[in-house]
Amino acid sequence: MGKIHVVTDSGSDLSLEVKERLGIHVVPLTVQFGSEIFKDGEEMSTSEFYTRLKNEIEMPSTCQPSSADFVAMYEKIAQPGDTIISVHMSSKMSGTYQSAVLASTMLDSSVTVKVVDSKAASMGLGLVAVTAAQGVQAGKELDEILSDVQHTIDHLQVYFVVDTLEFLKKNGRIGMASALVGTMLSIKPILTLVDGEVAPFEKIRGKAKALKRVRELVVEFQEKFPEKKIRAAMSHATTSEEATQIAEALSRILPLEGEVLIGEIGPTIGVHTGPGVIALFLFAM
Repeated sequence: MGKIHVVTDSGSDLSLEVKERLGIHVVPLTVQFGSEIFKDGEEMSTSEFYTRLKNEIEMPSTCQPSSADFVAMYEKIAQPGDTIISVHMSSKMSGTYQSAVLASTMLDSSVTVKVVDSKAASMGLGLVAVTAAQGVQAGKELDEILSDVQHTIDHLQVYFVVDTLEFLKKNGRIGMASALVGTMLSIKPILTLVDGEVAPFEKIRGKAKALKRVRELVVEFQEKFPEKKIRAAMSHATTSEEATQIAEALSRILPLEGEVLIGEIGPTIGVHTGPGVIALFLFAM
């Protein structure tokens, strides 16, 4: 029986330590500032990105990997008889999933590729990839791993707070939250994902109150699943202290399965959210 490999994209915001520990391979998206193009995580670091984002007048953009990029990764890691679980950003946010699907049809038939639409981004996508990789390390069969992956996708709850909706708006990723554009600057909406698309959850006045409300939502989430373990992850953009504080609170509030995974929002997602983001991802086991 061949090996099972896990591939994701740079929109997963997984830390280097997690990727190396779980053997998760990453195909990067590219970030473009004017005529300059950089591979996320390979040719531009997260700190370099936010420094440049702050100083640039023109809004940067991202570009999905090509099918050839995926084929190159698949052929690099897999041998005949192997299987690849390729987990990617919501197909409603990026064409990355479609590129992976096309690439899966271009490989030799001796390698099987299962392409998964996570219906999420950042550490939401990261949690789905981690679920797959932990299943591989536990020696689970492919069907069981894919069932666990689908459970994570189906039960993932997302809450995130942005400093401004302008980045989501200008990059066309605002989804169902478009009605919030033009509200008062003091309003800091709590956003969520509905079927892989950004959607409004609640409008809160001020970021401190918004983050306090997120903590309350964590308690409400736990009360829905009183007898279940909870998996949790957080991602942030230039707000590591706030993320750490919330992660510590989660450890006190929730019956956690494993640690709270924390990822820094890199260029792939940061282009669309800007700095100052805090995002929380939960699902019941």
